[in-house]
Amino acid sequence: MRYEFRIGIGFMTHSKGQSIFIISAIALGVAVQIFISSLVTSLQASLIERFLGESAHISITDGNTRDQLISLDNKPLIYGNFSFTQNRITDSSNIVNYLKDYEDITIVVPTVEGNAIYNRGGKTTSLTIRGVDLGLGDRLYNIIDRVIKGVPVIDSENILIGTRLAQDYDLKIGDIMQLTLSSGKIETVRISGIFDLENTNSNTNLVIMDLNKAQRIFDKKGYVTNISIQIKDVFQAPILADIFQKKYPYLEVVPWTRDSENIIKALKSQTDTSIVIQIVVTLATSMSIASVLLVTVLQKMKEIGILKAMGALDRSTGYLFIIQGALIGFFGSVLGMLFGVAVIEFYINLAQPSFDITISPLKLILIVFVSTISGIISGIAPARKCMKLSPIEVIKGE
Repeated sequence: MRYEFRIGIGFMTHSKGQSIFIISAIALGVAVQIFISSLVTSLQASLIERFLGESAHISITDGNTRDQLISLDNKPLIYGNFSFTQNRITDSSNIVNYLKDYEDITIVVPTVEGNAIYNRGGKTTSLTIRGVDLGLGDRLYNIIDRVIKGVPVIDSENILIGTRLAQDYDLKIGDIMQLTLSSGKIETVRISGIFDLENTNSNTNLVIMDLNKAQRIFDKKGYVTNISIQIKDVFQAPILADIFQKKYPYLEVVPWTRDSENIIKALKSQTDTSIVIQIVVTLATSMSIASVLLVTVLQKMKEIGILKAMGALDRSTGYLFIIQGALIGFFGSVLGMLFGVAVIEFYINLAQPSFDITISPLKLILIVFVSTISGIISGIAPARKCMKLSPIEVIKGE
């Protein structure tokens, strides 16, 4: 194989202009692949982060969809002395412990959610109360860093509210709020902080409360109403949700994909478009390599005939073009990799996109590998043509 390698390189260096042209063409194609794949992958990552970064990838709630009234203290069912059994996850501690040990899960946050009415100055609004352990919930909702006024403290007395709610009702740090619960009870709380979650609905209607307090006021002591889960790979959510649903059939396990068909279709369309472009570029560069090597066979017919007349095997002469294809693919892809990275850096500095563009080293290695393999495959047709040449006919010029 050594002499085939030397002769193959000799054929390439003898036609420098031709070799430089084809290597440059491959480099351009590889640069396009790297730019498009990095752009699409980074855009998708940005969209997913914006859409799901502070949301549950999988939500677990009580499977009971009907309200049942339970009398308290064996008294008649009158307004104010009953509770709802709907939406209680009774064995939440065991479930949370099981989920925390699951390899694909990164965050597990149990919460208690309920509704309340707030009235001030003749204005009334409906609020969503979310009871959560602040230290744990901050990992999912990123609350602490978004408290722009006051302090991020929730306990038996203090709550956090959104900027829009504070603005609409002229609420300030330290103000007292009286919340009317669905049971008719009135709960008095103090505002310790005002957050901006960069979401109009959350800033208007969400109240963040201590988990223990929420359990008490909503008669959910020892229970939670929701378990929010984030996982390593968001696209595995349906598979994991199905596993958890089978393990806990009495609960409702919902992946984020169930209500997000549009974004799934958009991401799939982007991926499919990127793949098609990369396939077309790979095929075009492969055909270019094959065409150039076929021309080389015709140009070097006399040399090939002499090699065969001197005892070179058909297989050895065929290897000359396999080697050339591999070298062209490798050098073209390496040059294209460098060019592609430079183009991305130039684009970032020029366009300053709203999302970070990352370049995967693994993807670069894969592109170089695929380009080298495609170069080898492209050399097969010229190699077969070379192997069929008769040395006598070539030397005679027939």
